[in-house]
Amino acid sequence: MAKYETRIKTNVGEIVIAFDSIDELKKNIEEFDINVASDVVAKKFESILTREPREAKPGWEQAYRFTPEGKVELLKTPPSAPMTIGLLLYAYDPEPTSSELILSSTGVKAVSYVSQTDYKKYFDKTTDGKLVLSQPGRIWVETEIRAKLGIGLAVVTKK
Repeated sequence: MAKYETRIKTNVGEIVIAFDSIDELKKNIEEFDINVASDVVAKKFESILTREPREAKPGWEQAYRFTPEGKVELLKTPPSAPMTIGLLLYAYDPEPTSSELILSSTGVKAVSYVSQTDYKKYFDKTTDGKLVLSQPGRIWVETEIRAKLGIGLAVVTKK
């Protein structure tokens, strides 16, 4: 049994490294691949692991939240389908979102709106066919859609 142990708290849990000397600690740390260990644990215990839900962007907590499964749940719905798509993409931004996820989250078929002349400037497609907001789309959500939802601007203070 090792003489010492160190405990390191991480976002995936606590890692315990046993050692008898500083040289052995250095060696054990160098040999430990956190990514491999995390993947092994995630695959084995995927069905029982609890994850902290991702946070909404500051000032948007009234409009949407993330479920523990990582999906967006809209708490306020914009007045039009294209705006609903925009809000959902904004929530996931910068991650691209599939049309299937948009449909399951909002009930809106993205293909019906993202290519319309009035709205296509707000949306971009990735090489794998997923959707993201364009820069004008982000501005549209942050100004027009925010106003339609009656959400005030976030006040960010430095600590």
